[in-house]
Amino acid sequence: MRKVVRRGAGLGVLLVVLVVLYTGLMLAVYIFPDEWVAGKVQGAVAVIDEEVNYWGCYGNYFWHSDFGITDNISDRVIYTSLLRDGRSVVDAAMHTEYARYWHGYAVLLRPLLAVLGISGMRYLNIMLLMGLLLGCYARMRSLLGRRTALTFAAGLLMGFLLIAPFCQHYMAVTSLALLGCYVQLRWPKAVRARLPEFFLILGSLVCFSDLLTFPVLALGYPLLCCQLLGVREDVSARRLWVQTIGLSAAWMVGYALTWVGKGLVGTLLTGQNVLGDIFGQAMWRMTGVPEDGKWYPMTPAGAVQINMETFFTRSNVLLLALLLAWLGVRALRMRTGAKGWLRALPVASVALYPFVWYLAVQNHSNIHYWMTYKLLSVTAFSLCAYLLAVAPEKESIKS
Repeated sequence: MRKVVRRGAGLGVLLVVLVVLYTGLMLAVYIFPDEWVAGKVQGAVAVIDEEVNYWGCYGNYFWHSDFGITDNISDRVIYTSLLRDGRSVVDAAMHTEYARYWHGYAVLLRPLLAVLGISGMRYLNIMLLMGLLLGCYARMRSLLGRRTALTFAAGLLMGFLLIAPFCQHYMAVTSLALLGCYVQLRWPKAVRARLPEFFLILGSLVCFSDLLTFPVLALGYPLLCCQLLGVREDVSARRLWVQTIGLSAAWMVGYALTWVGKGLVGTLLTGQNVLGDIFGQAMWRMTGVPEDGKWYPMTPAGAVQINMETFFTRSNVLLLALLLAWLGVRALRMRTGAKGWLRALPVASVALYPFVWYLAVQNHSNIHYWMTYKLLSVTAFSLCAYLLAVAPEKESIKS
C-alpha cells in the first residue's frame, strides 16, 4: 500500500512539473516578434481560405465525401493564433481568445514558421508521419511479427491516416499516437519499467497539443502495442486486465488534469475565468446544452451511428472482413483452447474505447463525426490484435 501511495504521489508531482513546463514553453515561444512569422502566417491563411471547397467552410482534397474532410476552420485558428497582434506575451501564450486549450502546437509551429511556409510544413508533416509509420512497422515486424505489423498499418490506413499532413489540426494526435507506439517498440524494456508514467505523459501531451480532435487514437494504439508486448512475454490474463485498466486510467488522468491545469494557470495569469470556460465547454460537448441553456438535440446512439456510417465505407468493410477471416481461421487452426481466447480478452476490450468516447462526448462526436470517425480504426486494429493475441506469431515469440 505504501508503495502505491508513493507511486501516486510521484505521478502527481510529475503532472505539476509538466504543467509548469508547458507554461514556460508557451511563454518562451511568444517572446520573439511577430515580424519573424507574419508573412508566413498571412500566406498560410490565404492558402487555407483558397482551399475551402466543401460545406461549412471546410476543405476536401479526396473523393469529396465526409470521409476526406480537412478542418480548414481550425487550421485557420492555429495559424492566426501564432501572431501576438499587439497582445502581451502572457495573453498571446494563454490565448485569451480561445483560452480553454493549451495550444501547445505553437511551441514547434511558431519557430518552424519563421523558416517554412505552409507548403514546407506540409512536406515536413508528410516526412514525419511516414517516418513514424515505417519505423513502427519495422519494429513491430521485428518484435511481434509481420501479421501484427500489417494489421497495424491497415487499421491506420482505414482511418485515413494519410490526410493528416494536409491538416495541421489532425497532426498532433496522429503523430503522438505513432510516437507512443514507436517509443515502446524501440525501447520496450525501459518503457515497461515506467508504464504508468509513460501513459500519463502521453495523455498530458495530447491535451497540451490538441484542440479536441480524436484524442483516444493516441491511447488506443499505444495501449494495444503495450498489450501485445505483454502477450509476447506471456503475462497472465489478470495482469493484462490490471495493466489495461490502470494504464487507461493513467492516460485519462494525464489528459484531464492537464486540461484543469490550463484552467488554473490561465485564470491566474490572465484574470479570465478559464477554468469555468473549460467546465462549460466540457458540459456542452458531453450533453449538448451550452451556457444559453438551449437544448441541441443529439443522442449517444446518433453519435455512434453517424461515426460508424462514415468509417465503414465499402472498402473498409471489405478490408476488415478479409483481415478478420484470415486471422480468425489461423487462430482456430492453432487450437489454443478456451484459455487462449479468454486470456486475450483485454486486447479485445480496447475495441470499445471509441464507443465509450462517442457516448461520453456525444455532442462533439455528432457535430464533428467527419473527424471522430477515425477513432474506429482503433476498433479495427483491436479486433485483429485480439485474434493475433489468441495465437501469437511464432517468429515474434522467438525474437
